[in-house]
Amino acid sequence: MKKNSILLLGALMCAVSIHAVSIVRVTIENPSVWAQNNVPVVVPVSKLSAKSGAKVVSAAVVVNKKQVPSQLDDLNRDGSADELAFLVNLQPKQKITVSVKVAADSSLYKQFQEKTHAQMWRKDKQTKTIIPTTEESSATGNLYQSLHHHGPAFESEYMAYRLYFDEKQTVDLYGKKKHRLELMDTKWYPTDKQIADGYGDDILWVKATTGCGTLKGWDGQKATHISPVSNRTGRVIVSGPVRSIIEMEADGWQYQGKSIDLKQRYIIYAGHRDIEVQVMQNQPTTLCTGVQTFFDASEKMTDAKGAVAIWGTGLQYPVTDNPRTKPQTVGLAVSVPLATLKESTQDKDNLLLLLEGRDFTYHITSAWEQEEGGFKQSKSFFDYVKKWNQELQNPIKVTVLFY
Repeated sequence: MKKNSILLLGALMCAVSIHAVSIVRVTIENPSVWAQNNVPVVVPVSKLSAKSGAKVVSAAVVVNKKQVPSQLDDLNRDGSADELAFLVNLQPKQKITVSVKVAADSSLYKQFQEKTHAQMWRKDKQTKTIIPTTEESSATGNLYQSLHHHGPAFESEYMAYRLYFDEKQTVDLYGKKKHRLELMDTKWYPTDKQIADGYGDDILWVKATTGCGTLKGWDGQKATHISPVSNRTGRVIVSGPVRSIIEMEADGWQYQGKSIDLKQRYIIYAGHRDIEVQVMQNQPTTLCTGVQTFFDASEKMTDAKGAVAIWGTGLQYPVTDNPRTKPQTVGLAVSVPLATLKESTQDKDNLLLLLEGRDFTYHITSAWEQEEGGFKQSKSFFDYVKKWNQELQNPIKVTVLFY
């Protein structure tokens, strides 16, 4: 009997241990004089588990006594979560405290509605179908024709973007008329019926430009492609309710007399039209990003430090690209941290921001004139960009209080 009691006690202790929940309190402060909605909050999992040392498998974020959507993301694909991401609304100068519950099992897991989406499709020549994939690699650096919509793509309910899998790695746009997810339905190429039903479409002809915020090399006079490389990889890291993440890696890029290993991580959040771009390299370089000026008519914004923007109507698309598409009026903008900014310049086809450093983050945003309730003229778009840039230059402050 005594032996059975000991075994039962041990089993109960094990169960308590397995389902133990820790609570971490996190303060979030808005330094700006504007209210901010759907503000991304990212907490390293290492901070959430610093006291217990236990592996974090599930989490629940509670704001004002209500659980909000969150997700744990494994960024380096080693089987363990690296970051917890969620969104909050903040009033001007407001400071709030949220509770984060974490567990070493799946007991806190809750499925939330998908508000972002990422995808990549490989063409199967034998069956003439497309197959979903999360990672593709090429020693030539070019899988442009082997992948449906030419590379990975992702979206929020406001905008969708794709990255060309070739030396250009251009960021291209898919505009939304209605605020919803569409790529699983259209896979970037809507049918005539879908267009009639109010779906969006590819709205930009980028040619060899920076498109909207593409990272490029710089030869002292103009933007250059990320080529040649020893290998290029594209992957979908996560597609989730809070954010979706895709990566492009260029290994052995021969640039400025150096061999550069370059990784770009693109993040889109629910409720956002903009993208966060994290740049990681094995050594510091001078790079550039910007917006294309390849338009029939356009207005430029260059008076916000650390940002450039353009509002314009695109040139006629080539018939071979999309015979249905007509020139569209769009807004494009880029914001870079002042600590990374070297100077503002331009070449024949782009407004550019030169960047110096090794690891840094910048942001891209865009708009389509046909979006319902969206921007209809340059002034309103440029006003939005200036406010957006100021908020990015003065980011929210996140502090883990105690464990």
